Amino acid sequence: MSNGTTKIRLKIGGLEIEYEGKESFLQDELFNTVKKALTLYAENKELIPAEPAAQAGAGRAAPLGGFDHSTNTIAAHLGVSTGSDLVIAAAAHLALVKGKDKFTRKEINDEMKGATTYYKTSMSANLSKSLETLVKGKRLNQVAMNNYSLSASERQSLEAKLAGQH
Repeated sequence: MSNGTTKIRLKIGGLEIEYEGKESFLQDELFNTVKKALTLYAENKELIPAEPAAQAGAGRAAPLGGFDHSTNTIAAHLGVSTGSDLVIAAAAHLALVKGKDKFTRKEINDEMKGATTYYKTSMSANLSKSLETLVKGKRLNQVAMNNYSLSASERQSLEAKLAGQH
């Protein structure tokens, strides 16, 4: 293996571990990490919910068919290459995973920053332009000052794109 960046996701029941970083970690530490995760799961199985979707609170939409990816993972599935693309990935995470019908500009920006593989600081500086473009393109709705939601057609499109990805 080279010393490049790699990603791994391990899911055991309701326990999920996602790693992104140097390949050397996988070479040197993967076995020990998996062993510890399996031991932790076996010892605490009754404390770990079997399905995160079952834990969704009242008034919140359950994650799409058990869909519970990070913004970074959604961005990868959508092939994000621009700031506007990352805004949509962040909005998808807020709407489809967190079950929020509307979200603030700050929440979108925070989700974007969490997608470390795709986020560039210039994207925050250009957030107003990206939001304006997405509202004009009918991909986002501006429901109030600095409050947005996915348009019905964009939500449907994202659900279709992401449904086959988990």
